Amino acid sequence: MQRHRFTVPATAIIATGLVAGMALAAHAATTSGRGPLAPRVDVAVRNGTAYIATMGPHNSLRLYWATPGSPWHKVSVAGAGTTFSEPAVAVRATDPAHEIDIVAEGPSHSLLYYDASSPGGKWARTKIAGTGTTFSAPAIAVRSVDPTGEADVVAEGASHTLDYYFATPGSPWTRTVVAGAGSTFSAPSIAVRTTDPEGEADIVAEGPSDSLDYYDAVPSALWAKTVIAGPGTTFSRPSVAVRSVDPTGEADVVAEGASHTLDYYIATPGSPWTLTVVAGAGSTFSAPSIAVRTTDPEGEADIVAEGPSSSLDYYDAVPSALWAKTVIAGAGSTFAGPSVAVRAGDPTGEADVAAQGRSNTLDYYFATPGSLWTRTVVAGAGTTF
Repeated sequence: MQRHRFTVPATAIIATGLVAGMALAAHAATTSGRGPLAPRVDVAVRNGTAYIATMGPHNSLRLYWATPGSPWHKVSVAGAGTTFSEPAVAVRATDPAHEIDIVAEGPSHSLLYYDASSPGGKWARTKIAGTGTTFSAPAIAVRSVDPTGEADVVAEGASHTLDYYFATPGSPWTRTVVAGAGSTFSAPSIAVRTTDPEGEADIVAEGPSDSLDYYDAVPSALWAKTVIAGPGTTFSRPSVAVRSVDPTGEADVVAEGASHTLDYYIATPGSPWTLTVVAGAGSTFSAPSIAVRTTDPEGEADIVAEGPSSSLDYYDAVPSALWAKTVIAGAGSTFAGPSVAVRAGDPTGEADVAAQGRSNTLDYYFATPGSLWTRTVVAGAGTTF
């Protein structure tokens, strides 16, 4: 049945519990030829602490973090002229636990990786790929399986290739071209499976003629390509989540569709892809983000996107149920693709959403099931690009 679980609050308090990356490319490079890159936020949750990486003023790289109930802290990871895309951030569960890894497009279309054992510690910088290699915001996943601790990074390369880089701690980066010239026309997204099959990397990206492409491989195997949706279907960076529950192994992919629809595709291994239109024409004006709950309620998919008139919209459904929509924040509130994470603890079931707000603020929203949405301004006007 359809559910309306969250409402919009009139007040805001400090909130924590997400890992995020956000930025708008400050140069005029494009991935699809349709105009400047749109900003996007990447969110994950680790151990109750919130980490938000953003491109700051003058193409700098900043990290914000907070623990539950405490104020936000800020550190400059890299100075002016270093960062030319939204960064993506992951916090390791292992090898070494709690290490923070950030990737972003660097000067002259390079690909840069930063890591630190703690947010206030010393940041190490590594150039994954040099000048003229990277033409989108990268995405990162850190493996908890096969091989544990390996960082996997994907980005659009020169001549619209799809490039995949990987390294275990202390080893050099290795590049694989997943798909050749003319294959990729958006920033890609990546997920690494913990099951069905364990260790498989799944990548999604916008393909030629506004199609939607999916690539998968287990370590050391060849990449397989599937066209999820054909020409004229996909008009944003897609987002992918792979379920560990209900049904295990299902890949869930969301993207902005033709006429600004919100499109949701699902498939279990070996089965065809199924399309559901979550929201119709004129509903969606950014790349969406998806998270699948392991609890409260198990198996629910949560999607966030920029809505009409720069609003912030949230959609939720358990498998086979109707989608429910909630407006988290109204017109004039949201100016980037948001991202969502759902907590397994501290507090269990809380949904955390981050987005770029009016006048280049960094805005954070959170709610537990059945409660009001609360907004916190993590960083004020002119901080987030």
